[in-house]
Parts: sequence; structure tokens; C-alpha cells
Amino acid sequence: MRQEEPEKYTGPVEKITVAAAEYLTGALIYVAEDQRFFEENGLDVTIRGYGSGKACADALINAEADICTSAGFVFVSNSFDHADLRVFGTIATAQVKELIVRRDRGITTIDDLPGKRIGVTRKSGAEFLLGVFLTLNSLSYEAVELVDLKPSEIVEGISDGDIDAAFTWDPYSYDIKKELEEDVISWPGGEDFYFVLLAKRDWIESNPAAAERFIKSLLEAEEYIRDNSEKAKEFVKDRFDYEADYIEYSWPRQEFAVILEQAMLITFEDQARWRIENNLTNKTTVPNYLDFIYFDGLEAVKPKAISVIR
Repeated sequence: MRQEEPEKYTGPVEKITVAAAEYLTGALIYVAEDQRFFEENGLDVTIRGYGSGKACADALINAEADICTSAGFVFVSNSFDHADLRVFGTIATAQVKELIVRRDRGITTIDDLPGKRIGVTRKSGAEFLLGVFLTLNSLSYEAVELVDLKPSEIVEGISDGDIDAAFTWDPYSYDIKKELEEDVISWPGGEDFYFVLLAKRDWIESNPAAAERFIKSLLEAEEYIRDNSEKAKEFVKDRFDYEADYIEYSWPRQEFAVILEQAMLITFEDQARWRIENNLTNKTTVPNYLDFIYFDGLEAVKPKAISVIR
């Protein structure tokens, strides 16, 4: 029996400004735009691209955007002071962070890190995973000198020798390794991270239908990527001016999926606890992150994508 086409949206068009990470992990947003899924769902979306999820979240907090994409840790870092933030889905999970060191600085093993200058983007997911990496290797933050840099500045800093090592993510880690080649050593940065969709409570409460249609558009982009992976790769390569080799290198490390899962909630709590224990916030208790999650949008479109225990 032939499946009926979904009913086309014919209601009013709503404008949304999105602060979106301008690299591979944020691809769902750009695919949804390119394939006109936003338009077909009655959304007039303006995308403002940024080089990091932290910059995207800053734009949201500063009322320069209605929605943003960022690593979950960026959300957690801001949640202590911005209780009005709401997570209403993910756009990817990925394992793309790593520690990269210069051999000529006398670093050939992890034991050589004490006293070295490590570039990292503070309040990003890299900061948390660097802390975990150091802890698992019996090192403290005090054992190294952290240098707070934007991702692009990290590439320049380690290439010029201003820092001895870098903890960052693709495509920046890929760029470093390509430029310095055999002069660097790298170690994986640990667990997967969630790349989330954020909005403010007031916007969500005032625009629930728009939020739902935004989620629907991204689910359509997720399906498009799954069914047309080669076309999607080519589009992303051209959109971000990537080399084909980089796409083949990094694509398998990404999972483009719109979900709200229990493991994400546990990760938020672990990250918040880590910030408290390392005196990176003046708060002393872990927030109840169930209060920060907006379920209705995804539940209306794809309830099976939600596994959070409520």
C-alpha cells in the first residue's frame, strides 16, 4: 500500500535567527537550510556562523540569536548563571577532541606534560575533557599552564610555537597535524560529546510551534544525511571549504542525530560536578538538569528519540 505524503505546512512563516557552529559537527543546520527543510516547514531561518559553540552560546545569551548550537559542556558552564537556558535536542554526538603536542618541546609521553603551556578554549567541551584527560593520567590543572585561546588561535599558537600543546577539536586538530606533520604527537581526548540545541525559556514558551517545526526540519536533515551520505559529504565539503581527505577522516567520527537521551543528562551532571570540584564556579550544588530540558518539541515529532527518565 502506498504511503501518503505528509501534509504540507501552509500556516504563517516565522523568523528564527540561529547562531550555528560553522564546522562539520554542526552540519545538520546547514543541510536543513540547503535542502529547504526550514522553508518547507514555515520557517524563515537566518544562520549566523561562529567558529566555536562557546561563541554561539554567547550570541544566544546576548540576545543576538533565538537558537544556538554548542557542546553540552558550554551549556553546563553557562547553566550556573543562566537558569533560563533550555536544551531541546541534539544535532550530533562526536568524538573529535584530542591532545596534540610538539615533539620539539621535549614531549614524547604524557609524563612530559608538567610545566608545559597547553592551549584550550575555556568554557568549551575541550576544557572539561582536558581536565578528565589530566586526571586519568594522574596530573592536575596546576601541573600545566593553561592558555585560553579561540580555536583558530590555538592552531596559530602551536604552529608558531607560542604554546607547547593544544587540546582542541576538528577541523582545528586536523589542521595542526597536517601543518606540523611528524613534528607532533596526539592522544584521543576521551568520551563522546553532545552537540546540543539551546534556546531561552521565554523564546521556547512564546514559540512552541516554531520550535517543533525547527526540530522537524532537523529530523528531515538527519534522514537526508543517512540516505544520501555521499551527497551530504560533498555539500559539507563545499560549504565549509574542506578538503576531501578531511571529510573522509572526520565523517566517521560524527553521528548526526536529533535525540534527548539519559546518557546526555548524566554527562551534564558529571560536567557540572567537575566544574564545582575545580572551583570553576562559585556555585556548590549541581543543578537539576531535568528543569533545563524542553521535551515537547521532540516529543511531538519523534517521541522514540527521547530516552531521558522523567
